[in-house]
Amino acid sequence: MANIFFSALNLILSAANFIFKLFCIFFGLLAGVIFILLQKIFPIAAKYFSMAIMWIISAIVTLGLIIYATSRNIFHGESINDFIKNLLPNKRISGKTDFSLLAIELIDAVYFDISSKLKMQYEKILNFLRLVQ
Repeated sequence: MANIFFSALNLILSAANFIFKLFCIFFGLLAGVIFILLQKIFPIAAKYFSMAIMWIISAIVTLGLIIYATSRNIFHGESINDFIKNLLPNKRISGKTDFSLLAIELIDAVYFDISSKLKMQYEKILNFLRLVQ
């Protein structure tokens, strides 16, 4: 009886070992394919990397502002939509605009604010370097 149990256990362990090896081979091949794709795509992706970073920062800032607006809604009873509308530089927003569109417009406004300030700093640095030469 014990001999049958140990042979069944050995068979189960062999099958598990085989499945684990197939699993490792599959993910090894997948990693290789991803590496080759990244190697081909990276020159294109590097071009847009700085823009993506600014969009991510804009989304994080907007998330923080929405959390702040939500806390103001909870503790002071202010409307979240009105708070976001006051933050937007473009005051031509219809009264029927929903929350998701306001959040997207706020992300867009934060992105253009960041990019305009970076361009100003870039121009100041270039002017300074021209004066030094």
